[in-house]
Amino acid sequence: MKWVLGALAVLLMVLSPLPGVAAEDAPRRWALVVGENQGLSGEERLRFAETDAQRMREVLQEVGAVPPERTMALLGTDAAKLREALARFRARLAAEASPRDWLLLYVSSHAGDGSLHLRGTELPMRELVDFLKGAPVGVGLLILDSCRSGVATRLKGLKPVAAPVTMEASDLEGRIVISASGADEYAQESDALQGSFFTHHLAVGLRGAADASRDGRVTLEEAYRYAYARTLESTLVSPGGLQRPTFRMDLRGRGELILSEPQHARGRLTLDVKAPGRWLVMASESGALVAELEKGEGPTTLAVAPGAYRLLLRADEGYLERSVRVPLDGAVSVGGEPLEQAARLRLARKGGPGSALMVAVGPSLTSGIVAGLSSVVGLDVRLMREGSLLPGVDTSNLGLAVRRGTGRGVDFQQTELELRLGAGPHWDLGAWTFSGALEAGALAVFQSRIPDEDARFGVEPLALVTGGVRLDVRSRLSMLLTASAGGVMAKRDRGTALVPRASASLMLGYAL
Repeated sequence: MKWVLGALAVLLMVLSPLPGVAAEDAPRRWALVVGENQGLSGEERLRFAETDAQRMREVLQEVGAVPPERTMALLGTDAAKLREALARFRARLAAEASPRDWLLLYVSSHAGDGSLHLRGTELPMRELVDFLKGAPVGVGLLILDSCRSGVATRLKGLKPVAAPVTMEASDLEGRIVISASGADEYAQESDALQGSFFTHHLAVGLRGAADASRDGRVTLEEAYRYAYARTLESTLVSPGGLQRPTFRMDLRGRGELILSEPQHARGRLTLDVKAPGRWLVMASESGALVAELEKGEGPTTLAVAPGAYRLLLRADEGYLERSVRVPLDGAVSVGGEPLEQAARLRLARKGGPGSALMVAVGPSLTSGIVAGLSSVVGLDVRLMREGSLLPGVDTSNLGLAVRRGTGRGVDFQQTELELRLGAGPHWDLGAWTFSGALEAGALAVFQSRIPDEDARFGVEPLALVTGGVRLDVRSRLSMLLTASAGGVMAKRDRGTALVPRASASLMLGYAL
């Protein structure tokens, strides 16, 4: 997996000069950006580490005030070449940098056991921290987008910072280390994002999505809050497990630490829709995903390169699309009634006054209730409604299942018809929806082909606790996985008995 995360990206901290201070007196920014897809022998090749490094370089230059002449990029490297690059950069800093300058070092690669894994070689993370601490600059920032890179924040000389981050700094003299993952976590890549989760969310945040104050600048606190929350949400149900970015710092001084200033970008795109919504911003010519963001209340402005873009807003009927062109040294605002209505419809689907219906169908496997028939297979059909019923109860469902099985030992055939009704809460996390429900119903059982006996028929009550997860695939289509556990009051030769009952189903859903 990859060590997503990314790049507190552009954290190239950009400190706006005070009024009356000449531009030449402002701190200069320097950046060394490293990306390597290949790790040690036996490690799966990363797909987007070098792409993430390129993305970070673009963000730093476009909104982080790092000019190309003070940026060094190393795309594809081993430990020896990286040491040489660090030595050259150290020499240049010694000759040209001042204690007022800032330095950003970004690395995306395989890692483990406290070392970067670079094309079959290893470089201890300690060397990166030592380089950062020894650089002749006032502020140094190290961003590691690698598996288990959180070990770097355990190194001596830096103080841990617990989220949420709140801080003040100016005339900074210190160092910051940000890692995309904890010391025992994977940093993960995403095919959909064409990069690591953390680096993507950090880069989008620095472009303006993290600007909670809407002052056209993104502070360290805003960038970290945004990247941390979005990375956590994106990896909540990932096979690689939760990914929690970590952060350590040693800063002295007072003031506000500005990482980027989207307001000064050569191109600006404003999503002028008040209601929250999930947006995709794609470059029209290349089809590349520029940003995927969950926009909060109010308009959001992103710094993007001038050019043509496709904007997609998740709506009740799939996605609402709009094409725009961002002018050179200009801005464009996108809004209007159709987009506002689409955003509000989506908000309603997530628990507002509106409701949504879905029908789902798929195979199921269920435990048996009689001897000689341990399990039965069948087909589940469900009608589900999302919409407020009572406080804390915003989903309901009606389920119908038909199952059939053949007994072992004693040859017989059993057919079951199950009807159940349930209700409970649900939680939306991007494309994923989690739900729980208490269900009750009836089970009709018909047994035939019993040796020397007549056919049997009975109707028995049941009660279940059900949990489910749904993934929105495209437009109105979803995949659903549900599991239930409970009991059936089954008839026996002598009265009735409570028999445990468990079932699971995998269904394809269609929104009506």
